[in-house]
Amino acid sequence: MARRRLASDDLAIATQCYVCDPTNEAGLHIAYFIDDKTGRVSAEYTPQDIHQGAPGIVHGGVLAAILDDAMAWAVNVLSGSFGLTRRTEIEYSRMVRTGQSYSVTAWISEIEKSVAVAIGELRRSDGKICCETKAEFSLISQQEAQQAFGRVNGGTDG
Repeated sequence: MARRRLASDDLAIATQCYVCDPTNEAGLHIAYFIDDKTGRVSAEYTPQDIHQGAPGIVHGGVLAAILDDAMAWAVNVLSGSFGLTRRTEIEYSRMVRTGQSYSVTAWISEIEKSVAVAIGELRRSDGKICCETKAEFSLISQQEAQQAFGRVNGGTDG
């Protein structure tokens, strides 16, 4: 299997992503990997108590962020463009508990010139799905992303 860890060098822009950037002190520090043969992004996630909503149960917003990031990695690395989340549907089918290990997988299911659709899943260690999501991403060129985020990061309002 041609699996490799994804890093900021794989993106068109610099980032301090809450979900994946290891330098973001407040972040989740999720390490994503890509399998070049299958076109799937994957990660392992063991939630901590600080990620809970209800006692012992992971907050749905944390799970949505992790799945969104996995899908964004798939779109940004595999499409040749830069994807911005446009719309997401998520189904929470099982509770996700703190202290247990889960796998995250994401891939592109459809792609056109300006839109990509990605699927993301979070599964328990027994393989049962806990969360599934489908998201639509607007695609822009990597150059457009650099220009747009350069303005934001550069401090101008234009």
